[in-house]
Amino acid sequence: MDNFLQLLVQLEQLISGAKKSMFSGTDAVINRAQALDILARLQEAYPEVMREAQFIVDDCENQKQRALDYCNKIITDAEARRDKLLDENDIIRQATKEAEDIKRDALEMRAHVEYDVKCKIDEVLKDSEVTLLDSLNLIRNNREELRKPTVSAPEEA
Repeated sequence: MDNFLQLLVQLEQLISGAKKSMFSGTDAVINRAQALDILARLQEAYPEVMREAQFIVDDCENQKQRALDYCNKIITDAEARRDKLLDENDIIRQATKEAEDIKRDALEMRAHVEYDVKCKIDEVLKDSEVTLLDSLNLIRNNREELRKPTVSAPEEA
């Protein structure tokens, strides 16, 4: 299996070594088959940790949405219950207080769930950032190595 960073270097070399287009100073002509082959191998070599990180982020978003839907349902139910209780004159004050308490509890629960999900997402993104920074540093180091002048053979006398 190809190394993801090696493939990035290959793609960079393919692009940087491409011939310039005749009528453009910025466009280049590259071998399409080579580029597509490198891209296919990049997809195969995509780090599993990044796939897992995306799955975790997606799962956190789904959990957050389910929690928000649940909280919104509680709020809607509380408001409906409040409205029904308001129609009953004998317990208007008690119903209003109870509905507001339920709504407040639901809002606090929603805020707590949002905070927990944001913390989980931040952890995943932090780990991903470290991985990407390490990868970027490795790419930079490899590029610097490639740019160093090669040592030529000593001249014969």
